[in-house]
Amino acid sequence: MSSIEFFAYVEGSHTDGYVHGTNCDIVLTSAKVSYEVVPANRLPGVGNSGGKTRLISFFEELERAGTLTSTLQGKTTVVAFFMDKDVDDATGSLINSNHVFYTDFYDVENHVFHEGDVAKAVASACSLPPNWCRATFGVAGLWQANAARKWIDWVRLCYTSKISRMASEANYGRPSPINDPSYGAVDTESLTKLENRLHKKIREHYDGSCADWSISRQEVDRLYSASQWDRVFKGKWYAHILAAEVSARAPYAIDTKHLASTLAKQVAATMAFSSPWAKRTQAGIIGLASAAGLPHSP
Repeated sequence: MSSIEFFAYVEGSHTDGYVHGTNCDIVLTSAKVSYEVVPANRLPGVGNSGGKTRLISFFEELERAGTLTSTLQGKTTVVAFFMDKDVDDATGSLINSNHVFYTDFYDVENHVFHEGDVAKAVASACSLPPNWCRATFGVAGLWQANAARKWIDWVRLCYTSKISRMASEANYGRPSPINDPSYGAVDTESLTKLENRLHKKIREHYDGSCADWSISRQEVDRLYSASQWDRVFKGKWYAHILAAEVSARAPYAIDTKHLASTLAKQVAATMAFSSPWAKRTQAGIIGLASAAGLPHSP
């Protein structure tokens, strides 16, 4: 019989295990509750079903069986799921359960780049001088804000397509094709052509009405004005943008193999795990363990 008491299922395999695992470690280790982090790719899935789909299917299976918390031969086991929010709050598809933990932002990489130190991470990942990295990328949070603002036009289009449930070439599954280079400003000519194609499609889809299009764009603008772009900007794009910029601007040749994923991991390593989201998540984790009566829980 396994000695693990708390199983944490996570969606991705790049930074999810470290970020969610650290939140678990902070509160469970001190409470002497054993835990294991399990990536979604270890769960059965159909075809190319993504990590989130697999987590939701497994959650629903355990919920139906009443085994999200279970006791067998005196041993209690708790299962928790850590998922990216994406825009599930806007589409009304969030799961309401104490066993499901969502990111506050679009995905876990948003928290990585929001809370991490890009300049320090670039210096470490690419063996570049810290003073050059500070001068190029600024203090923690500055680069991330500038990158998100440059992509606001692409975010408007992706968010609108998602909320409208319209399959289009503007979607969260791809980086911006209208920012070239990816760390540069938007190409207005490419933007206009893309918007015209999408306008035509949404008019046909909604029988001539573009009301949802306008409302969705206004919501993106509202969040950006409130410095809340991370709720609609996909965090995985940050590493893509950063890798392109570092490759182009580095003062000398660097190793660019797997650079985007390496940078994301290095930025994660600079997190302090003291943000409001991290603290709320930690409180939820230990609360779930305590409710199950796990050893030494407060």
